[in-house]
Parts: sequence; C-alpha cells; structure tokens
Amino acid sequence: MTNKSFAPPASTAAQVFAIALALLFSFSAAVAQAGETVIHRFNKTQGSGPLSGLTSDSAGNLYGTTYSGGAANCGTVFELSPSSGGTWTEAVLYSFTGCTQVTQTPRGTLAIDKTGNLFGVLQGYFTSGLIFELLKGANGTWSYTVVHNFGSNEGDPNVDLTWDSAGNLYGTTSLDSTGFDGEAFELSSQPGGSWKETVLYSFNYSNAVSGPNAGVIFDSKGNLYGPYFGGSAGFGGVYELSPQANGTWMLTVVYNFTSATGGGPYSKLTFDTSGNLYGTANQAGPLFVGEVFKLTPTPNGQWTETTIHTFNSGNDGAYPQGTLVFDASGNLYGTTLDGGLGCNQSLCGTVFKLTPRSNGTWKETILHQFESAEDGSEPQAGLLLDSSGNLYGTTSVGGGRYGYGTVFEITP
Repeated sequence: MTNKSFAPPASTAAQVFAIALALLFSFSAAVAQAGETVIHRFNKTQGSGPLSGLTSDSAGNLYGTTYSGGAANCGTVFELSPSSGGTWTEAVLYSFTGCTQVTQTPRGTLAIDKTGNLFGVLQGYFTSGLIFELLKGANGTWSYTVVHNFGSNEGDPNVDLTWDSAGNLYGTTSLDSTGFDGEAFELSSQPGGSWKETVLYSFNYSNAVSGPNAGVIFDSKGNLYGPYFGGSAGFGGVYELSPQANGTWMLTVVYNFTSATGGGPYSKLTFDTSGNLYGTANQAGPLFVGEVFKLTPTPNGQWTETTIHTFNSGNDGAYPQGTLVFDASGNLYGTTLDGGLGCNQSLCGTVFKLTPRSNGTWKETILHQFESAEDGSEPQAGLLLDSSGNLYGTTSVGGGRYGYGTVFEITP
C-alpha cells in the first residue's frame, strides 16, 4: 500500500503543481465525474473499514464485511437493503467477538449460496484463519458456524471464495512465516451440515510457484486459475491447476512477470466470453503503479500477455487491487487504491472503465475520483455490477467525520 501520510500545503505553488500534474497525465484518461452516490457511511457501531467487495442476492440486497467496529470492535457482516426513494437501510447481521492481535478478522467478498446463506473468510496475522458460514433463519436472525479452521501447516486463507456447480467452495491459502508456501483447497458439504476439506495442490517455492495471493476461478473445462506472489523472477505470475484422471491436480505456469515489466498480480482473475484472462498487477508499468493485463491462449497451449492499460497516477489512478468486472458490451470496470486528483490532490483512488477499440487498444475513462471526507477514499476491492448497469463498491476509509468508510453506487 502506498504511503498516504503527506498532505500538500494550501499554497499557490501547490496549486500550480497540481494543475501541471493534471495536464501532464491528461492524455491517459478521460474523466467523467458524474453519477456517484454514497449509499451508506459507516460508524463504529455498524462497523468500520470495509476492505471487501459486495455480494448481492436475488432481491437486490447488498452484503459485505467490515474489518473492525461493531459490538466488540472485531468487525461485522452487514446488509444494505434498497428502500423507496432511492435510500438504503443498513443492518448488522453479525458482530464478531473475541479478537486480539493474534486472532482472526473478517476479510474478503462474501460468497452466497442458493438459499441465501453467506460464507466468508477470517484472516489471521499471527495465526491461521478460518472459513465461516452465516445461516439465514426463518425469523430473520443469522447463526454463525465455523466451516473450516486452517491448521498451522496450511497457511492463511485468501479473501475470495469460488463456487462450483455442485455447491463446493474453492480457495487458496497464502505463504506464511514458517516456510509454508500455500495451497489450493476444496470444501465440500457433508451430511449433517459439516464440511470436508480436500487439499488440491500444495505450492512449493522449489517449483517457482509459491504464495497464491487471491482466490481462483474456473474455466469451462473445470481448470482453476489464480495469481501467485513468487515465481522464477520474483515478480509473481498466473498459474493453472488442471484435474487429472487419478484425482490429483497438475500445475502449469501460465505467465511469469519479469523485472522488465514489473509485476505484483494481486486480484482474482476474470474471464471474457472468448476465454481470455484479465487481471491487475499493482507494481507493474514504467512508474510501477500498476497495470491491467490480458492473457490470451494460443493453439499450442501457451499464453501471450498484453498490457491493455498502464496507470500513471495523477488523474489516472494507481495501485489497482480489486477484481475486474465485465459488462454485457465487453467493457471492463475496476478501482485503484491510489491516484486521482481528489482529496486536494492527495490521491484517494478512482473508479475506472476500459473500453475496447476496434484496433485492439483500450480507452480508459475515469468514472469517479474519490474525495475522502465527502465520499470516502482508498477502495481496496473490486466492483459489483447489477443487471441495470449500476456499479457498487466500498471505500476502506473516509466518508464522514471519523472516516470509517463508505458503500457507493455509480449509475450510468
């Protein structure tokens, strides 16, 4: 994460510098600062620090987690329900308790099953994390259950989970201080309500792939894809796990970032309708403030990498961390943690759109630059796109007197 401790002085020199900076980077992004609405500002009782993205149910309710706040200041699971007149009503579904420096805190976008139950991740900093379930009761209450506790030799679960068509959950754990290099796992529901964990693959630095640092996604053939932190050049890359006839999974390196391009793939990947993979690398590009990349499969089984946008900070954005999302027209949407010219040019992050051109290039449009005190800052997660084309997301800080974060909507 970039250092945000500085604040430019309110002086003529600073204003001239800000104008010059905006002109310098104006080639990289068209700015369409319209259509953004804060639909909720958090207070400490409701939770604070929403680091995760949002999940929706069939009724249009939004669900997410906060990193802290709530009854015991250990984080919450919240619901936002649309009301008449365009307002939203927030409810705390669960407040976590018992947290200390060595126990887990909620992170990541929630996964919702067909009956409306919620699944999420608690990450630990000095201990292993767990997967939890919130079971939706008929009377509107929610009950908390631990689905799986990761042992000391399994690492810490990464934040986003993925369903398969049979209702099994898939995810990864990251490397830890003991030398463990992470694993890919499956959680399958058992009779009586318990869950069974199966380790699909244990990563190892010796094979140049270690430290998976985001969730996985499926292709149409049942293969899994995700980013990793290590690699032969130390800049990370993308891997594929393919199921074998004997029940094992085979690892293939799809792409390794190098020192020439930078790296740091950080988010869960996204497929387009043609089978191409898209993701973000938050330390790539000439200024090492991030890029959006595309990986295209070739007939010989190899993949080619194309950088479809390089961020330049300024009014363009910097350090993308969230998962990308496509609309029906093939446009890509995402967020940057930093960049933009909001917050009196203190760079509070952006929401961006990438539109494919007929010549194979992509045009970037900045849909919103965050203003901190007004609408939050530093969005760490990706966006949720509804059927009407509205985008929903969270900012981890800002948005009020005490800056506990926001949930926002961007309407086309």
